[in-house]
Amino acid sequence: MLVSGLVAGLILGLAAGGHWRNLQGFELKLWPGLFAGVVARAVAPFVGGLALVMSLAGLVLVALVAVANRALPGTWLIALGSSLNAVVTFANAGMPVDPGALAASGKPAPLDGLHVMLGPDTRLPFLADVLLAPVVNNIYSVGDVVLAIGGFWMAFRILKHR
Repeated sequence: MLVSGLVAGLILGLAAGGHWRNLQGFELKLWPGLFAGVVARAVAPFVGGLALVMSLAGLVLVALVAVANRALPGTWLIALGSSLNAVVTFANAGMPVDPGALAASGKPAPLDGLHVMLGPDTRLPFLADVLLAPVVNNIYSVGDVVLAIGGFWMAFRILKHR
């Protein structure tokens, strides 16, 4: 969700009169950590038994890079969203996903080693993947939404900075 938020922020920032030149002076501390975190999250569903560890490591890396760059707009939201996802994933040994939302989306249960079915024993169920977005037919968590808003705000504000 971070990447989609950043892309949306770039598009709307430019549409609202922002300028690419504002990115020239943009400096992101520990950017290799962010890159590694995003890659770890992207490949986690495809690595079987390491999916959970890679996903958690990716979430923690993204949060740490966001904290290191806390002076930038939106980074505290990125750190919060990533941390919320890490907490619920760690507490349940996987990201819980709502079976009702899965049924409504028509998607099968994910068998990626990262997701688990939300049930009566789920810890912190309000942080799980329970938010069905019909337009894109996907299921998100509160942390995902907060991450996307943080990424959007960062890109938008940097392009619009005068």
